[in-house]
Amino acid sequence: MARNGNFLLLWVGQFVSQIGDRLAMVAFPWLIYQRTGSAMSTGVILALYTLPYIFIGPFAGVVIDRADKRRLLIASDLVRGGLVALVPVAASWNLTAVYGLALLVAAVNVFFDPCKLALLPDVVEERQLLRANSVLATGETLTEVVGYATAGFALAWVSTATAFRIDAATFLVSAVAFILMRYRRPPRETTEHAALSVRREIGEGLDFVRRHRGLLLNTLLVIVATLGIGATYPLTFFFAVDVLDGGTAAFGLFEASIAAGFLAGSLLLATLGARVPKGYAILGGLAAAGVAYGLVALTDTVLAACIFFALAGVANAAALIAIDTYVQAIVPEALRGRVWTMRFTFTQGAYALSVLAGGALAGFVDIRLLLVAAGAIIAVPALVGFFSRTLRDA
Repeated sequence: MARNGNFLLLWVGQFVSQIGDRLAMVAFPWLIYQRTGSAMSTGVILALYTLPYIFIGPFAGVVIDRADKRRLLIASDLVRGGLVALVPVAASWNLTAVYGLALLVAAVNVFFDPCKLALLPDVVEERQLLRANSVLATGETLTEVVGYATAGFALAWVSTATAFRIDAATFLVSAVAFILMRYRRPPRETTEHAALSVRREIGEGLDFVRRHRGLLLNTLLVIVATLGIGATYPLTFFFAVDVLDGGTAAFGLFEASIAAGFLAGSLLLATLGARVPKGYAILGGLAAAGVAYGLVALTDTVLAACIFFALAGVANAAALIAIDTYVQAIVPEALRGRVWTMRFTFTQGAYALSVLAGGALAGFVDIRLLLVAAGAIIAVPALVGFFSRTLRDA
């Protein structure tokens, strides 16, 4: 893959863009929490990043399958860069406008994230998919290690406005990388769907998932696990700020620890490649991640919590990379956009609900207890999944 210019451009562009994203993902909740002091309001700003999938996800899948994927990615980067650049202005004017911009950025993400996953099988050969996903995940987690750790400490010294301006600039770099890619969309994209209705095309993606037993069970497993994973995000923030009294520095270290673990897991999968059974990686990874989050609740120091967060990151890498590779390998090119956005619609909907629930419950339920409950929601379905041959042999 080192000789694959398109893949390298994809990797470099996203590496730079995601550095800025990590700054913004710490800056958004910190900005709201500083202004309102409300756990619920902080949970709302985090949930807004996922809600658009519920409303426009299926439509976005049709657009992805019809459009030139490279041009769609370029347009998404440029729009997101412009929106993020407006956040400092909006924050000084009206806090409600910040929520609106977060929602708009999230709406563009509905097109960008599935489109990137749908493009990858056109950039690398099928036998290289697991390794390519691992390498992309390695780059992404490197940005989390650097970005989250830097953000936690940087926000103690510079304004949140600086974080958003940096993020806006990185989207431009990502757009340039996609512009330099050499990509030709498959010929069928120009004619095959011309006469079909949007509703019918959405139905094709949903029907494919329903009829493919392995994909259906995998989707249900991921949706349930996401209910626990989503809750861990606001709970991690409040565990750092309220339980351990470590502020944004501790939160940044926790996110960086998860990323460091994910990086280690990604590098391991990149090395092992196709020798890793995808089904066991998915089930074992989710089960181990749930247990690790539960163990975090038993810690009393930032260092001890970082160890278990790192273990959760390793487990997450095994599960998530194997999930992406499994879906990319079994879904036909003509349906990738719709299948990915359909899955994103359900999983991000579940994520949004769990983020809101985690933020709301953190106001009156012990945060340690909530972390244990979230870990159980992640681990139990995966352990049950080992009894299914379809899931084991994915």
